[in-house]
Amino acid sequence: MELLQGFFEKVPMAAIFLSLAIGYAIGRIKIGQFSLGGLTGSLLAAVVIGQIGVPVDPVVKQMMFSLFIFSTGYVCGPQFVASLNRKTLKLLHLAVFSGIVVFVTIWGLSHALDLDKGTAAGLLAGATTESASIGTASEGLRRLNLSADEIQKLESNIGVAYALTYLFGMTVVMFFCSRVAPRLMGVDLKTEASLLEAEMGSSGVKLQPGQYEAFGGFRAQAYTVETDEAVGMTVGDLQKKFNVKVIRAATQEKRLEISPDLRLQREYRLALQGEAGQVIQAGRFVGQETANVSALGFIQEERNVVVTNRTLVGQTLALTKQTFNLRGRHGVQVPRMYRLDQEIEMYPQTEINLGDVVTVVGEAGDVARAADELGYSQKESYFVDHVYLGTGMLVGILMGLVNIYVAGVPIGLGIGGGCLVSGLIFGWLRAKRPTFGNLPAPTAKYLQEFGLAVFIVSVGLATGPQAIAQIMKYGLMLPAIGVFVALVPLVAQVFYGRFVLKLNPVILCGALAGNLTMTPALNMVIEQAKSGTPVMGYTVSYAVSNVILTFLGPIIVFTV
Repeated sequence: MELLQGFFEKVPMAAIFLSLAIGYAIGRIKIGQFSLGGLTGSLLAAVVIGQIGVPVDPVVKQMMFSLFIFSTGYVCGPQFVASLNRKTLKLLHLAVFSGIVVFVTIWGLSHALDLDKGTAAGLLAGATTESASIGTASEGLRRLNLSADEIQKLESNIGVAYALTYLFGMTVVMFFCSRVAPRLMGVDLKTEASLLEAEMGSSGVKLQPGQYEAFGGFRAQAYTVETDEAVGMTVGDLQKKFNVKVIRAATQEKRLEISPDLRLQREYRLALQGEAGQVIQAGRFVGQETANVSALGFIQEERNVVVTNRTLVGQTLALTKQTFNLRGRHGVQVPRMYRLDQEIEMYPQTEINLGDVVTVVGEAGDVARAADELGYSQKESYFVDHVYLGTGMLVGILMGLVNIYVAGVPIGLGIGGGCLVSGLIFGWLRAKRPTFGNLPAPTAKYLQEFGLAVFIVSVGLATGPQAIAQIMKYGLMLPAIGVFVALVPLVAQVFYGRFVLKLNPVILCGALAGNLTMTPALNMVIEQAKSGTPVMGYTVSYAVSNVILTFLGPIIVFTV
């Protein structure tokens, strides 16, 4: 033990990576649908390793938390800004209501049970599964007129309370959103989802993410012009009549220049592209299918495009199809759409938000032109604009250093809060003006996870022997309190959202998962509903609640 302690004192980073390795290995263990997850596993591993005493560099801890919180804001920025409009007012209202109930519940319990500031903040982070509030609460503690030993003790209590309540909070949220909430509302989630789909214009065909209809997909086929009806018709008229695109035309081995005014002649060979049924109808009208594709070859492309065109934001897909006819103008289709990495069901009444990612499929040149009109192409890139990232981090740090003194207490965003706000702004600016500030989505996600993981491990290692004292003091009471803290805002949201805000039950169940920042809960709601419609309630709620719950950390510290 002394040898290990000496090693960790000499090389503290070894304890960090050992905690990560053990923690993520533990986090992979599943019991039914539940698992600890890498973060909780890492925290528990760090608490155990920290019993022997491991020095933790506060600069490393703060830097990793700042990277995590900036990346969180960067990812949520476009959706957060998009949520600030009349159409999402009810979801925004519910997110604020949820935050108020969470605060009142923790504040009341803390005074009733005489919980210290650190334990109360740990309850917030664990029961609501909002890990970011650990960092902002810790910063809040350091702003108070407390001794260094007292701050260290309270920070340790944050980590212990978080570790003891996170799993219970996660379990409650997952089970409640998918099973309990529908029963409280007296509805069958699957039936309600089917009704919502019909209301939004669903055809009734249920496809899983990434699936296509076998005979209804986007395809290209070659035909020879042979019928009298087709001879003399212009390319433009043929495209309009059958809603297909003439991609290529050739006579013998010579390719012809395509234009709407090009008149079809007998023995012309055409490459038609569009929905399978429309292509077949147009082909029968033209003549016979041919295997001779010489001079007709072209390259197909599938490209993800981030929506930045302001004329599209807030429009339904049905209205967009009328006013922004991609298939007619460019010969492409849009089979999938994503928001905050969640696939959105594409019904006629589905609305488009700034920062949504759509998949565009078609001929390479047409895809490029359509992408230019929609926004910017999300091409695979490993390049990170470190000038933009560094500037964003610096702006966040400077914002966090600004204080306003109220009754002698310095009130401000703190570095964590400043980096969160900076991330929101810089992420929104990137979505609006994609010509600068590249931070690829996979990189941002990695910074989020790795930054938070190292921060959580640092908290666990610093907790050390004080963790045992905290566990002995509260025992099983903390998990029970965590369950209560998670349940109260969930129950309150069900009745407030359903009977006051009149939200659709399916949207409301998605919003419950978002307001408690629990993506696995959303997945369980989707599974229970047999529909992707709950995502429409999740994305706005998740983006807004990430901000609200993060800022609740220092508020809990200042008021308890």
